[in-house]
Amino acid sequence: MSALAWWLIPVGATVLAVLFVMLRSRPSKPTTAEDSMQRLKRMQEAMDRPMPSSGNTRVIQPGDAVVDTDDEASA
Repeated sequence: MSALAWWLIPVGATVLAVLFVMLRSRPSKPTTAEDSMQRLKRMQEAMDRPMPSSGNTRVIQPGDAVVDTDDEASA
C-alpha cells in the first residue's frame, strides 16, 4: 500500500503541472471589440505596405559553391 502512495505523489504532481501549463498558455482574449478591430486594422495596414527593398537579394543557384568562413578564419 505504501508503494501505491509513493506512485500517487509524482502522478498527482504531473497532472497538476500539466493543468497549470494548460491554463497559463491560453491566449488572452481581447478586452473589447474595438480593441480587436483596431489590432485587425493595424495588421491589414501592415500587410498592404510594400516590403522594404534591400541590397541583400542574392539568389543561390543549385550549382553555386558554399563557402564556410569559419574554416578560413581558424586556418
